Amino acid sequence: MDYVELHCHTFYSLRDGASSPVELITRAKQLGYSALAATDHDGLYGAMEFAKTATEYGVQPITGAEVTTTGGYHLTLLVETRQGYQNLCRLLSAAYQTFGKDAPEVTLDSLRDHHAGLIVLSGCRSGELSRWVEAGDLDEAERVARRFRDWFGPDQFFIELQYNLVQGDKAR
Repeated sequence: MDYVELHCHTFYSLRDGASSPVELITRAKQLGYSALAATDHDGLYGAMEFAKTATEYGVQPITGAEVTTTGGYHLTLLVETRQGYQNLCRLLSAAYQTFGKDAPEVTLDSLRDHHAGLIVLSGCRSGELSRWVEAGDLDEAERVARRFRDWFGPDQFFIELQYNLVQGDKAR
């Protein structure tokens, strides 16, 4: 099975990403990736440019977003179906409409109600599950994981593991 990066920010994710969609796709092609996900933070800002470029280079584009949930936690959502894209757009629109442009939040109720067609990754070190693991409360981390597994199903929820050489992140 080929490696596919499922959590990647373009430069549209201010303070999180530095590369343009063209640069990311070019590098993915050089590395032999068959697919790549663009998961900009709290938006789909570069999704169209990313998808167009990926298709031109023969790399399967995966659309998604790293959303901020209530409590300030991060969660990675990947689109699997047309309904999933519609639901991701609904979730992002509601987050901005309810909480404003400076601090959009996807509520857990909204996520539970609009999860069809989406795959969820537990999130980066700022994810709720990761924060409980780092705090040493594995019971609470398991409760969070079970909640998402129950909502999304066992084939739609995955624990996100990253080894990105960030100082202090190896233990997680």
